[in-house]
Amino acid sequence: MLEAAVAVASIWLLTKLTTVSTSDWLRFGAIIAAITIHLTVVRRAEEARRNEASGPHIDLTSVWTFAAAVALPGGLAVIATIWMRILIQPIARRQPYRFVFGTASMLASTLLSWALVHLSGVSLAATGSIPTDLGLVLVLAIAAVLYWFVQVMTVAVAFKIVTPNSKVLDFLGSKVDNMLEMSTLGAGAMLGMLMTTHWVGPLLLTVPVILVNALLSRAGERRTHLERLLREQEQLHQRLAADAHTDYRTGLLNTNGLTEYAGRLAERCRLDGEPMTVLVIDLDHFKRINDTWGHPAGNAVLAEVGRILREKLRPGDVAGRDGGEEFVVALKDTPVAQGVTIAERIREAIGSLAVPTTDKHRNVVTLYGREIQPPEPEGESLQAISASIGVAVIPDNGPDMATAQHSADAALYKAKENGRNQVRVAGLDIPPRLMPAPRQDDVTKPITSRTA
Repeated sequence: MLEAAVAVASIWLLTKLTTVSTSDWLRFGAIIAAITIHLTVVRRAEEARRNEASGPHIDLTSVWTFAAAVALPGGLAVIATIWMRILIQPIARRQPYRFVFGTASMLASTLLSWALVHLSGVSLAATGSIPTDLGLVLVLAIAAVLYWFVQVMTVAVAFKIVTPNSKVLDFLGSKVDNMLEMSTLGAGAMLGMLMTTHWVGPLLLTVPVILVNALLSRAGERRTHLERLLREQEQLHQRLAADAHTDYRTGLLNTNGLTEYAGRLAERCRLDGEPMTVLVIDLDHFKRINDTWGHPAGNAVLAEVGRILREKLRPGDVAGRDGGEEFVVALKDTPVAQGVTIAERIREAIGSLAVPTTDKHRNVVTLYGREIQPPEPEGESLQAISASIGVAVIPDNGPDMATAQHSADAALYKAKENGRNQVRVAGLDIPPRLMPAPRQDDVTKPITSRTA
């Protein structure tokens, strides 16, 4: 519909070229030359600006088309606009249907602005009458707003039809873009008035327009560079934040991350009135693994336990390494019975591990869990991996994460005292806040040590 209406109006105006004067042809030639020089010189910079634009792209060509609408007969203004669109197509690289629609939208703006200026009867030359001259300023301002409004609304409506869920305001361009367009139209109005007194006006404005285009391109490059730096800084910040909360050996949360995220989860469960189960997992006789096969072997076992916890837990659960060979798990919206089931699955998975690693002499060796029979002749000595797990639940064993973890820790020590490689629940047969005395083989260790 828009294309058809614009085509009819353009053809009608083109038939009126018989009344064009020599001065009009000179102005037309100067406009065509200025458009050609401008778009040829700034082609690469304009391509870069268009590629970097995230929304509607605002260029400087309105200075020529609006000046043509002000100073030229309607038919020549149409030809100048079409010539500008022909030159812009290799830069914009729009699909044919988009190119035709964009051309129709620009022609509609040019024709309506031309009609307003020329049908108003105002003189483009100075008359010496203040009201008449101010009336010209008013007419040109209204014509510029009409030029801008028609282009913006036609493009916005077209995008709205193609993407119905979008908002029209999303396609109106930014405040800076629209300020640039209005400034360009203001320059076009002044150029149109200048052309009425001398046809060389467009040639005089060509260099300033090219320089402004170059400055916009340079500013766009700097903005893009700054945006990239800001993105990289944000990514670095996120990575540092993740590293500050992550145990690099297991990929789980470290103590700081565990305190923060498990505390948040406990508070959310408390507000929702849902239970949260806390597991404290400790690898049995882990010190023997380090002493017998070396720390690389112990590190390999820790990494495998971290993998098991990541695989066995649900999205939203929290798991972390709380130093040494101890792990803590917070299970959201989980009563104690379900928590014990999950704990048993974790214990069985740890007890079924087969961890290839190296010993102190860099010989390849595989360590096995105590739930499976190793194929090696010396298999019994390689059955080194198992875990004891203490279970506590909020709110039964305490109102917050710290208290529940303390209760689960007490249950963990009860599991170790009763033979290890088992799951014990806090509060069933031990006081929930009772911390057991150090075992005999740990008398040389600090009381806070978890080694077994």
